[in-house]
Amino acid sequence: MKKEEIFDVYLKENHNCAETILKLANAEYNLGITEDDIKLMSGFGGGIGAGSTCGALIGAVAVLGKMFVETKDHETEGFRELCGEFFEKFKRELGGTDCDILKPKYKKNEETKCITTIEKTAKILDDFLIEKGKLQKEKADVTISPADITRVKALGFLHNKGTNKFNGRVITRNGKITAAEQICIAEAAEKFGDGHIAMTTRLTMEVTGISYENIEPFREYIGKAGLETGGTGSKVRPVVSCKGTTCQYGLYDTFSLSDKIHKAFYKGYNGVKLPHKFKIAVGGCPNNCVKPDLNDLGIIGQRVPEIDMERCHGCKKCVIENTCPIKIAKVEDGKITIPEESCNHCGRCVGKCPFGAVSEKITGYKITIGGRWGKKVAHGRDIEKIFTSEEEVMSVIEKTILFFREQGITGERLADTVERIGFENVQRELLSDDILKRKDDIINAEKHMSGGATC
Repeated sequence: MKKEEIFDVYLKENHNCAETILKLANAEYNLGITEDDIKLMSGFGGGIGAGSTCGALIGAVAVLGKMFVETKDHETEGFRELCGEFFEKFKRELGGTDCDILKPKYKKNEETKCITTIEKTAKILDDFLIEKGKLQKEKADVTISPADITRVKALGFLHNKGTNKFNGRVITRNGKITAAEQICIAEAAEKFGDGHIAMTTRLTMEVTGISYENIEPFREYIGKAGLETGGTGSKVRPVVSCKGTTCQYGLYDTFSLSDKIHKAFYKGYNGVKLPHKFKIAVGGCPNNCVKPDLNDLGIIGQRVPEIDMERCHGCKKCVIENTCPIKIAKVEDGKITIPEESCNHCGRCVGKCPFGAVSEKITGYKITIGGRWGKKVAHGRDIEKIFTSEEEVMSVIEKTILFFREQGITGERLADTVERIGFENVQRELLSDDILKRKDDIINAEKHMSGGATC
């Protein structure tokens, strides 16, 4: 059972601990239980409402019944002993079985409640079912400890399930590397990996099939070319950028801005733990090739047109009308119109009228917040301002990261934080500089030390 799924079921859907374990197990192990059946666990939360036996433990034992009993307990040889064995395993690993004992140990605050207990219970149940042959043991050939797998993941090495091999994630500068760096990565793939390289959606390069003992030699080898691994964990992830600097539609120098963001926030905030991963995309125009509005924070180039009605001749074959890629520019009553609420500010129409009827009003940047893709998709919301300088953009990025660290709950994405607090409230904070006065306190706070992103 995955931590992200535990967070969603327990905290977002607001199920109690027993309901959470049964619902997650139902999805993970295909138990065939209906949503209505989950209510059978409703009375066991909070130690049956009395601080007694942990609801997560009860939910796990209910799963054992569903998976091991065909008709009834009395006709299932060894089932009671099996449950007793699981009970003792739970007690040994968590230090008790009653709510009143477990809460002081594992309940950190009212926001995350008993999620640590549920995560531990899910892990114990998974391991127990593997041990008893009810789940495929993908870890059968793995000799590396879970602690070491977690340790090297923080360095950018993702475990290849069922093996002692890893993929090493090499950081690029927003998708750019030099020819010499490319040669170095290729040589490292041959020397320390399986000779293959894969590109990620964050424009990093993953060398596949690196054995555990080759991780440090690999890092040392690419380090000679100034390269490093990383890009995992609950922090600012590698920045992605389109080719707006050279693209015919680019409205600003995306390479330059993304490089500044990479240095200031991917590298500059590398040691700052956040509630979850934080992704930034830099797009040169509204074509959205790098999907800025599906990132936690997206930047989109803008060129706002301005119409001079006195210069408009109302041509029957209007160049502006024919140029508009989204077909909203129309000649009406002998004059060109571009509805402000529909215009995406791509700027294609600017300067195209032979009589100078359409000129540039403003060129700048739109910023979206709260986007995400994956199991759950959310489109980012536009901050209601066109920013006109890189300095303004960099400031908003920093304020957004600080806000997420300060106000986010461990395990939630920025999209969840924005939804919970309200977009208007978040926007008000980001358009003010008040949060910058709290910067040192926010960064130095002991927050989000565990949990969050699982990859």
